[in-house]
Amino acid sequence: MDESDLGNALRFAQMLGCGNVSGDATGPILKAIDQRFAEAGISFGIHNHWFPKKFAYESVEDVLDALKGLSRNTGATLDVGQMAACGHDPVDAVRRLGPHLKMVHLKDVKGAGAEVNVPLGSGVVDIPAVMAELKRQGYGGLLAIEYEHEGDVSEDVRRQVAYARSLA
Repeated sequence: MDESDLGNALRFAQMLGCGNVSGDATGPILKAIDQRFAEAGISFGIHNHWFPKKFAYESVEDVLDALKGLSRNTGATLDVGQMAACGHDPVDAVRRLGPHLKMVHLKDVKGAGAEVNVPLGSGVVDIPAVMAELKRQGYGGLLAIEYEHEGDVSEDVRRQVAYARSLA
């Protein structure tokens, strides 16, 4: 990403009326994102992810290190399924990233080392404990259920929304 891309992303976010944007920018552009998005009144959340090769933001430490020297306008978009796929404890991630959370992606995965999505509560992420920790912290930001699966997911999504609401 360069300054031109940053300007385009900012204009697009403003056109959509976004209050927060998530991404995985690294290096010097992150400081520019922090400054420009803060000036525009849009927060930015660093999104953790799992890939077969090392990704810049796999752990809580990776995200916290990236946040050093940035304003409170820039924080974390925590994907609890991706955290588990990287072999980290999602509940610990919520606990440690709590003061920096801009958005949470509620997702469950089959196991560490791969990004195989499964319905909430059927994988390795302790979804009730994640929800309890978010509640304990008084988290009031956006909580998005994320589920990637081939075919008709209507019934899976309905059950997952009901399950997440039962834990709220």
